[in-house]
Amino acid sequence: MNVEFRVLGPLEVLADGEPVFVPAGRGRVLLATLLLRPNRFVSVDELIDRLWDGEPPTADRAHKTLQTTVLRLRQALGEANRVRTTAGGYLVEVAPEELDLLRFREFVREGDFASATELWRGPALANVASDALHREDVPRLEDERVGVLERRIDADLDRGEAEQLVAELGELVRQHPLRERFWAQRMTALARSGRQAEALESYREITALLADELGVDPSAELSRLHLALLNGETEVTRRKVVCQLPPDTAGFVGRAEVLRRVDEGLTAPGVPVVVLTGAPGVGKSALTIKAAHRLRHRFPDGQLFVRLNGAGGDPRDPSEVLAELLVSLDVPTSAVPDGVEARSASFRAQLADRSMLVVLDDAAGAEQVRPLLPGTPGCAVLISSRQQLVQVEGVRSLRLPPLSAEDGVTLLSSVLGAERAGTDPAAVSAIAGACGGLPLALRVAGARLAARESLPLRSLARRLSDERHRLDELTMGDLEVRATFGPSYEALPEAAATAFRRLGLLGATDVASWTVGVLAGGDGERLVERLVEANLLDEVGLDVTGEPRYRLHDLLAVYAAELVRGEDAEVVKAAMRDYVELLLTLVDLGIARWSGGDELPLQPITVSTVLDRSEIERLAHDERFLLAEKVNIDHAIMYCLRENWIQEAANLVDRAFFYLDVYFSHERVVQLRELLRDAAFAEGNEFVAWRSELDLLYQRTTRGVTDDLLAGYSRCADAFEAMGAHAELASTLGALTYYTMVHTGQPQVELAERAVAAARASGDPNLCVGNLRELGTMLASAGRYEESVRVLDEALASSRGGGRHGEAALVLSRIASSALAGGDLARADEACREALDLMKEPGDVRGIAYCTVQLSQIELALGDAGMALTNAEKALSVFEGLGERRGAVRALAAVAEADLALGLVHKAIDVATTALEDYADAGDANAVERLRAVLEQARRGV
Repeated sequence: MNVEFRVLGPLEVLADGEPVFVPAGRGRVLLATLLLRPNRFVSVDELIDRLWDGEPPTADRAHKTLQTTVLRLRQALGEANRVRTTAGGYLVEVAPEELDLLRFREFVREGDFASATELWRGPALANVASDALHREDVPRLEDERVGVLERRIDADLDRGEAEQLVAELGELVRQHPLRERFWAQRMTALARSGRQAEALESYREITALLADELGVDPSAELSRLHLALLNGETEVTRRKVVCQLPPDTAGFVGRAEVLRRVDEGLTAPGVPVVVLTGAPGVGKSALTIKAAHRLRHRFPDGQLFVRLNGAGGDPRDPSEVLAELLVSLDVPTSAVPDGVEARSASFRAQLADRSMLVVLDDAAGAEQVRPLLPGTPGCAVLISSRQQLVQVEGVRSLRLPPLSAEDGVTLLSSVLGAERAGTDPAAVSAIAGACGGLPLALRVAGARLAARESLPLRSLARRLSDERHRLDELTMGDLEVRATFGPSYEALPEAAATAFRRLGLLGATDVASWTVGVLAGGDGERLVERLVEANLLDEVGLDVTGEPRYRLHDLLAVYAAELVRGEDAEVVKAAMRDYVELLLTLVDLGIARWSGGDELPLQPITVSTVLDRSEIERLAHDERFLLAEKVNIDHAIMYCLRENWIQEAANLVDRAFFYLDVYFSHERVVQLRELLRDAAFAEGNEFVAWRSELDLLYQRTTRGVTDDLLAGYSRCADAFEAMGAHAELASTLGALTYYTMVHTGQPQVELAERAVAAARASGDPNLCVGNLRELGTMLASAGRYEESVRVLDEALASSRGGGRHGEAALVLSRIASSALAGGDLARADEACREALDLMKEPGDVRGIAYCTVQLSQIELALGDAGMALTNAEKALSVFEGLGERRGAVRALAAVAEADLALGLVHKAIDVATTALEDYADAGDANAVERLRAVLEQARRGV
């Protein structure tokens, strides 16, 4: 019997072409839920949640009802039944040709987008009554359909069918008015059909629509297409294709069966996850890279690659990895949310509608991997790990065995060179046998022989044949590996040997050639070339700025570290000081456009001269180089602290975290600041210690404001006042002013006046503007509106005079707050909208969200409750994505107030009640007071 299940439209089952009746109600919900997860286990609990939209009955009754539903469904399907019982749940077992969803995805993998889209018969599962299904599953399926439709239209455009597509694209932009890709395709189709004016009019339409609906400008992709059309070009802009794979593994041998199984595993439905596991040295990473290169054609939107350092003692934090991946996918730094969950959600959103391969090398465990997994079909994940990762749902684990004897000989011969291997085949076979088929051991043996051309092959074969000493020759995992790497190291020229030893100071981390040069005091490019030739340094591809990166193997790094400990300690310290000064100089240049605003003025540094100024500027021209050097900056900070170089450590921390704080976990940022603070106090450097304490307080206020934090700010203020450190005192008092107001709801005019006086004494214009802004806000909150106007106007004039648009935006935002409190709604509206415009230019996502909440309050005061609600909900969505709790509770207060004004009393009660429960620790007294007021008024209304 030929059975066909259909979910890409109304739910249908066909047996030999004839429809099979599926019971309405829970029977259809059950079948649809299983078919959306074909050949995958679905737990009883998940099915119960789906069968009852809302609170299910007692557990016993729910299980019995589920069993009855399954029984009736099987009876209805008859010979077409594919529902199977498993331990703790059920699955539907279908072949690819039996389910339209599987055929759809297979067509997509093959690049046949037209056949894929033709399978859709209407809205998915339109005849299945389930709020949960249509809320959680169907939208993802629809997004998948629309993404494939976009790719089909791209293919049609490439075939010259522009004119035939115009009508279809006109309908699509009406159905999906905010989907910019359809607008881009429509503009292209119109332009290629000779309708240039209509194409340009389409750009004006979407520009106005985005501004009205979302308050944003068209994407860079759409803007580039518009410019191209103005220049007479008609090409469709393509989404950036990312390929981060390291170079394909050279001299790869064998593994055909494993590669076939990887290919098979990554064609599974859904989001397939394949993990390659096996013993250390068995070649997991090499095979992972080889397989990823073989599969590139199957993932046209790109391949992401991350080393997770699971085999070492310091596996990478998934939060940091996600930040790195988001930037590589062109997410602006300011839009990278805080926290692993928010970043993981953002990563999944970026991969939606894309066909990408995510390669995770050397994973530590399931907890590290789970946040890095895509959420939508079309993507796949390939992992190498010493762990089997069976805890990851849906993972397929492939254990990698040692090479066969024949493949071992082939690999060893490829390292030696065929000519040399041919001089003594018996010795080559003996060496390969002694290595036990482990590629790392074979490569180490081959490298030793290649470095010693005069060493007879039979000599090493003889030593390896003695089992008592074989581990001495091929030790893996402890310091005895020095006997293996010794000949290669000893064959190096003096300068290259120095470079190799000095890299041991940094460990097994990616470095650029300039790092090698400054540590060894030579030409970094030439030294890198020599070490790569000697197989003592690996090429690992390009960093985000396009700079080549290199890495010592973990075992070689241990060996190099032992060697460098044998050098003169003062000579090594001098090399590291040169390295730290150069790194600090590069960081200082890299963050130049990020510094300013309310931040403390940076302390002066010694500018490095170990590289030409032009080379330093070239390396630092793209601030993302800090991302490439993130791990090394962390190592450098720790080295400075160990050597008691307190000021150098402080200079690195103060500068690097202008940009890098979003890429480090919050816990690591706090930890580094605490270490710096404690080291500075121990050294007697109170200035650095208290500056670090001040930054620690700032880091902690992002999680909520407490009495303890305010007390900490007061202690900092006392310390800076005693030192006569006017800038630091001004910054501390400004923060204390703001956060006390937030926490207590009471204006702090006296504190703000002290902060302004300290700022004027410091002579720093940024601090003066920032503290005048706080003073103006406090005066307005205290009911002294006319005084606040004068102070805020002075701050605005100063910021505009200095060309500091970001600071001007902050002042305008406070002017809006002050005017709103004073009842001057016209001034409030004008200032808030100007602040929004200034914040949009640099893409300050967080600042835009705060201004949008403020605009919501102003619109409500002006009587436009509908627009107030729209803006408040828009800001809330941003704050939740960023993990910004203070912003979220303010947005919720605005939502509740707008709901109440619109007469949505019950919704206002729900929003206010939930917000007061969930955000009790956010520390925003004003928002809490507003929420309570809404709750009281709404309950009276009820």
